[in-house]
Amino acid sequence: MPVCNLPIPSLLRKQESSAFFLVKSVKSRWISVFSGMTFIFVSTFCFALETPHYGKLDKRVRHINYQAEQVVKLVGHYGFATDIAFAQGETIKQIAVGDSEAWSVTPVANHIFIKPKAEKAITNMTVLTSQRIYNFELSAHWSQHGAHPHPNDMMFAIDFRYPALAQQHKQQAKLKHQLNSESVPQVVNQNYFYKGNRNIVPIQAFDDGRFSYLTFNRKQDLPAIYIINADNSESLVNTHVDPNYPDTVIVERVVRQIVLRQGNTLACVFNQSFQQQEPAQYQTSNIPHVNRKIKGGMHE
Repeated sequence: MPVCNLPIPSLLRKQESSAFFLVKSVKSRWISVFSGMTFIFVSTFCFALETPHYGKLDKRVRHINYQAEQVVKLVGHYGFATDIAFAQGETIKQIAVGDSEAWSVTPVANHIFIKPKAEKAITNMTVLTSQRIYNFELSAHWSQHGAHPHPNDMMFAIDFRYPALAQQHKQQAKLKHQLNSESVPQVVNQNYFYKGNRNIVPIQAFDDGRFSYLTFNRKQDLPAIYIINADNSESLVNTHVDPNYPDTVIVERVVRQIVLRQGNTLACVFNQSFQQQEPAQYQTSNIPHVNRKIKGGMHE
């Protein structure tokens, strides 16, 4: 057991005041207002049929947002083909047409070229890709004005768009930027002092409520770091160094006492605001809305 009753305590850094905010939770209660009453629910069924939207430059070039449970209305014209474009990297696995004699269907990469053949070309089509399932309601008629029908319900091209996927990519890019950016630890407690040989003590000590941070002089060698357990025994503790702060050793605990050793030289760092020793919350991080997960016994 280390002996740290050395004579000259010196304040590393002290926080003059602390602010604590108490958030009081309000419990909600459901109060039964209606009793002895009979409710009749009327269900109204409607068809989830969606027609592709006009493009900005030409109404014959259309787009539609993908929804898994949506049926897309596709109007074909005899003598004209329609190009259906799915997501980049998405490959066609299977195409099932209710009346395969009524339509010509040609898959190419992430596209399908489709055109009506039979007079009564009203049917359905299901497309299975490497990522999604698409459902279509197919119908067709003759154009009264060639390639410029009126009303203009001709579809030369239909482009599927994926706003949910775009939002996911945006969030992933944001998270990647946060993970790769410099993260400044939040100072919660600076009430630390030391006893012992000043040649190995840090020039600054604080914690963020989760980890302890010891900043050393760049010219000095880093000492071995131990903690004092509840039974007064001494043990090594997990530490690491953030490349953005190469002079700061991050102790993965908040404890009452840290022991520094370098050969026969000894010093102790005391946390004056220590309340209770608890294991580090590894599932938390200093990036908002980001939690760690333990995978394969290793911390991500």
